[in-house]
Amino acid sequence: GISCDDEGHVTGIDLRDNNLVGQFPVYTRGDAIDFWGIPVPESHWYLTKYGLANLYELKTLDLAENKLTGTIEYRPLYNLRDLSYLDVSGNQLSGVLDAQVAPSL
Repeated sequence: GISCDDEGHVTGIDLRDNNLVGQFPVYTRGDAIDFWGIPVPESHWYLTKYGLANLYELKTLDLAENKLTGTIEYRPLYNLRDLSYLDVSGNQLSGVLDAQVAPSL
């Protein structure tokens, strides 16, 4: 389920054992276009963030025991400064998260 604070900000996502299949949630788009119609370069990923990367108040994220695949994209996790619990075990994911990504983990 989804948990929110009194102001309506998402603070928790618990989708453990929900039969989710596919790539780990996508955070950035490679085909983004800016205000003037010019493609945004991949190096400016922070301008095209969406999805989980916009949940600045997120404290807990449980996606364990699903069938997620792919690589965990670490860059957008830098936005999740309050994230203190992340569980993606029981999936087929790869990648490394360092302490700078979410220092409270």
